Amino acid sequence: MNDSQNNPYLNGKQEWLERYGSYIKARAFWRAMAFLCVILAILATSGSIILIHQHKVVPYIVAVDSLGKSVAVGRADAASPVPARLIQAEIANIISNWRTVTADIDLQRRMLEKLSYFMAGSAKGQIKEWFDLNNPYQRAAKGTLAQITIKGVPHAVSSGSWRVEWTETVRNHTGVIIEVPRRYEATLAIQIQPPTTDEQILKNPGGIYVTELSFSTILENTN
Repeated sequence: MNDSQNNPYLNGKQEWLERYGSYIKARAFWRAMAFLCVILAILATSGSIILIHQHKVVPYIVAVDSLGKSVAVGRADAASPVPARLIQAEIANIISNWRTVTADIDLQRRMLEKLSYFMAGSAKGQIKEWFDLNNPYQRAAKGTLAQITIKGVPHAVSSGSWRVEWTETVRNHTGVIIEVPRRYEATLAIQIQPPTTDEQILKNPGGIYVTELSFSTILENTN
């Protein structure tokens, strides 16, 4: 007879393994499953934190025609660069909102408010200085109104700059011209920043901002 069969220690160990071995294996299995669940929970929590800090607003580009009506809408994150006609239309609106003087106080306020949505960088300071010297409300109170006529569509002079010309006609409250109409031109540095919030989409859907501007009077050729 094999001595190992008569060894009480080996026999006891064998009996213990047969009786409790399955419990040990089950406990090891569930311990591994619990560890795996903890890892999955950490990964899920990390993913949720990342998603919370990501923007969920999808920006859109809105193209308009010469009358300011929307003619095309597309996602900015999947679209080609902002169409030139949209930039041209917004520049024309910017000049009109900037230089127009009207007796309608509410309309004047809305024009100035809309203008602010398209200003950034040093252009903000330049516009503020202009209005400090040319307050439209004071001009209107004195009976001086300014009508703006854009001369043709704005055109690009570089990859980020556009030039526009316009005529200003100054009238009194009865509509009589009180100054000789003057022609002006301006060069505007444009920067595109696609909107990322609901407010930006409503106020400036194309993400078109003027960062710098310069303007001057066009001298008429008297020859």
